[in-house]
Amino acid sequence: MSKQRLVVIGGVAAGMSAASQAKRRKPDLEVVVFEKGPWVSYGACGMPYNIQDPSRRIEDLVVITPERFRSERGIDVRTQSEVIELDITRRVCTVRQAAGESRVEYDQLVMATGCKPLNPPFSGLFLAGVFFLHTLVDAERIKRYLNDNSLEQAVVIGGGHIGLEMADVLCARGLQVTLLKRSDALPPGYPEEISSIVRAEFERYGVQLQPGTQVLGFEGDSRVRKVKTTAGSLPADLVIVATGVEPQVGLAVQAGLRLGDSGAIEVDRHMRTSIDGVFAAGDCAEAFDLLAGQGKFIPRGTTANKQGRIAGANVVGADKLFKGVMGTSVTKVFGLAVGHTGLLDQPARQAGFDPVAAFIKARTRAHSYPGAKDIAVRLVFERANGRILGAQLAGGEGVAKRLDVIVAALHANWTVEDLAACDLSYAPPFAPVWDPILVAANVACKKGGWG
Repeated sequence: MSKQRLVVIGGVAAGMSAASQAKRRKPDLEVVVFEKGPWVSYGACGMPYNIQDPSRRIEDLVVITPERFRSERGIDVRTQSEVIELDITRRVCTVRQAAGESRVEYDQLVMATGCKPLNPPFSGLFLAGVFFLHTLVDAERIKRYLNDNSLEQAVVIGGGHIGLEMADVLCARGLQVTLLKRSDALPPGYPEEISSIVRAEFERYGVQLQPGTQVLGFEGDSRVRKVKTTAGSLPADLVIVATGVEPQVGLAVQAGLRLGDSGAIEVDRHMRTSIDGVFAAGDCAEAFDLLAGQGKFIPRGTTANKQGRIAGANVVGADKLFKGVMGTSVTKVFGLAVGHTGLLDQPARQAGFDPVAAFIKARTRAHSYPGAKDIAVRLVFERANGRILGAQLAGGEGVAKRLDVIVAALHANWTVEDLAACDLSYAPPFAPVWDPILVAANVACKKGGWG
C-alpha cells in the first residue's frame, strides 16, 4: 500500500467518531469505513420519537450522509458492506457486498460493530408485524407498518428503555398497548420507590401491565394476530420485542480478540484490544465503570462517541485515556422523565460497598409559582463515609438537570455532605429554594448521622 490505511468496521456512533478523529489528526491517512446497513452516523436514540410523528422522514435522524463524509472529510464510507472475516496476522478483512466478496488490507483496525438484540426463542418470531427496534431500517419498517389504520392492539415485550418508550409511542399513535415483562421493576433493576411511580404513569395512560408473564410465541396467518403466554393468549396487531441487547462480537471472537467478563471486547483505557494494531469502541467493547473499577457492558450512544474519539486519536499515535463512565441514562415515559446514574443497590454491594438510600418526594418549582410537578429522588451512598454511589429519579420536569448535578458529584467523589452544601441555582420558575437534590442530600446526611 502506498500509504497507511485505517479500516473501521461499523459506521454509527463509535465508528464514525473514530474515523473522523483519526482523519482530522492525520489528514494523509486513508480511512475506510465498512457499514453493513444503508446509513451511517444517525441518532438511534431518536428513533421512537421519529416513529411517533407520521409527518417526519426517517432520514431526519441521519446526522451526516456517506456522501458528505467522502466529500467534506475525505473518509471512504462504504455502506451495504459487511466484514465477514478477519485475518489478523496478514491484516486483511474480507468484505461482502452486493457485487460479491473482496479482500481489503489495513494497517490499523477499529472494531465498532455495536450490539444486537437478544433473540429470544419465541415461535413465530418472524411473522409480519413482529419487530425489533435496533437500526434505522427497523424504525423505517415499523413506521411503514403503522400506516395501516386497521391496527388496534399492540404488545410490547420488555421494560427497558426501548420497551418503555415504544409503549408511549404506540399509545400516542392510537393503539391499545399491553406491556409484558418479567418483574415489577420499571425500568429493570430500579427500586420499588421509583418503579411504583412509573407503573402508576402507565396505568394513568391506559397501558395494561402484565409483569411475570412468560411469552411462549406468536400466532398468525400472514401477520401476527396473537401473543401466546403462560397466562393465555393476547390479541396483537403489532408486537415490539425489546428483551435486551448483547455485544456483537462474533467477528472479534473469530479474529481471536479477548473478551471481558461482561462478554464485550476487552479493551484497556486507550481502547486497545488484546491484539496489537486493533482497537475497539462502542457497544461491542467494554466501558470502564468508574465506581465498580472494572470494564462492563454499558451500551450508550454517549459512551460510544467518547470511546470512538479516544480510539481514533490513539490509532494515529496520540496517548488519550478513556476516563470512564457512570452508566447515566434518562428516558421519557409519557409525562415522566426517569433516570439513573452510578450504582444501584445490588451492583454497589457486588462492587464491595455497603449502600444506604435516602428517598424523598418534592416539587420542582417554588410553591408560589404555578406549574410545579412532582419529582422523586433516591440517593444511594456509602454507609461508612457518605460517599455518593448513585441516584434514581422520576418526575414531571427537571429530572435530567438534577441527574447531571449528581453525575458531576460522582465524578468529583463527593459525599452527601458535599452535595448538601452545593450552591444550586434558584428561581421560582425553575426550582424551590431547597432544590429536591438538596432535600435528598440533607435526608441522607441525617440518615447517616452527619446532619
